Amino acid sequence: MACKGSGVQIPSAPLKNMKKFVLETKELLFSQGIVAILAIVQIRIVAKTLGPESYGVIGVYLGVIALSFRFLNSRNSDLILINHKNFEKNFLVSSILFELCLGIISSLIIFVVLSLQISQKFFGIVSLPDYIYLFIFSRIFFNILEVIKGVYTFNEELKDYSLIETFSSIVRFTLVVIFILNEPSVASFFYALSFHQFFISIFATFVLIKNNKSRNEIMGLKDYFKNSKSNFLKIRIDQAIGLIPAHLDVVIIGYYADFYSAGIYRIAKKLVDPINYLVVAFSPWMLSKIEKINFRYLTLKILFPMSIVLVAFYTLIGEYLINLVAGIDFSESYSPMLFLLMGYLSYLIFFWTRHYLFLNNLILRHTIARLINVFVFIISSSLLIKTFSYNGIAISISLGMIVQKIYEIFAYYRNK
Repeated sequence: MACKGSGVQIPSAPLKNMKKFVLETKELLFSQGIVAILAIVQIRIVAKTLGPESYGVIGVYLGVIALSFRFLNSRNSDLILINHKNFEKNFLVSSILFELCLGIISSLIIFVVLSLQISQKFFGIVSLPDYIYLFIFSRIFFNILEVIKGVYTFNEELKDYSLIETFSSIVRFTLVVIFILNEPSVASFFYALSFHQFFISIFATFVLIKNNKSRNEIMGLKDYFKNSKSNFLKIRIDQAIGLIPAHLDVVIIGYYADFYSAGIYRIAKKLVDPINYLVVAFSPWMLSKIEKINFRYLTLKILFPMSIVLVAFYTLIGEYLINLVAGIDFSESYSPMLFLLMGYLSYLIFFWTRHYLFLNNLILRHTIARLINVFVFIISSSLLIKTFSYNGIAISISLGMIVQKIYEIFAYYRNK
């Protein structure tokens, strides 16, 4: 046993700190664990039922639509969090209306983008199906979940937020399974997602209004926008840049290769997505306790060992996992999955850099990091896509992530 004040930790200290870390994030880990399990089972049902080509069609549609909505709404929960710290007024209704307005603008943008694709006959799509119109309309209201996340993170009600996320995942999974098994088609998948988004949006609005106990002066929508404008623009620029590699990868494969290749790549990406669920789980905890965290210890003693375990898991049983989840038709997903794994692990190990820069008014540094990511992605993918298809895109995604995190670490140490 080490002497007190010697600076040497006793052997059990890392385990104790790991246990404390798990206990503090257990609700969030449980929630994201449920999300990951349901997502994998859903992949098995949808991918095996529809096959690689139809699965690729779904990926292309979702990629294009997500690009528009996330352009204006992604990470607006951070805006809610900042506003709660800066203003004492009651702006709940205004924040909900603000998200809905942004959703309407996003839907108009996506209709223009899809119309251009149809007129140019990209991907061989000659008309926009009715189920896509319904999905886009329902997505407008789904933006309200950003308000839920921001409010619950500020109040440190992580358990309640986790329960809502878990409930949402269960509803989505149930609807997708029912619709797909009843009628295996791309249309059924999007109808299921649309009904899920309508239902959860109504539920989230009810929960927010019911739990709003504030007696403070109400902030109108005009004042809300005025007070939020500066931070909103910073977040939007930062998020807009990051959307290019995150949502255009499947679209690029669908355009330069075919829907089959897009389906193969999408399975690889879906199977490493649980790593992103860990980041999502840890983020609210990080935002609520960031001033008390030892980043060096968190990285070396918790996140790095976690990553070693994940490398062993995906390397040793990755092929079996693909066959189990998606079937032998997707066996080619193994190599892009391993390439993506390297980038996702760098994102996990240093996920805290983004939150540190954001809360220390250094979001511009994170934006620059994302610009570097995009630059690396565009250059490398343009060189690799024609020769290596989905493997080239997977390599490009990981290279961009790794370079981004290297820059963020540099920015962190320079500011520290």
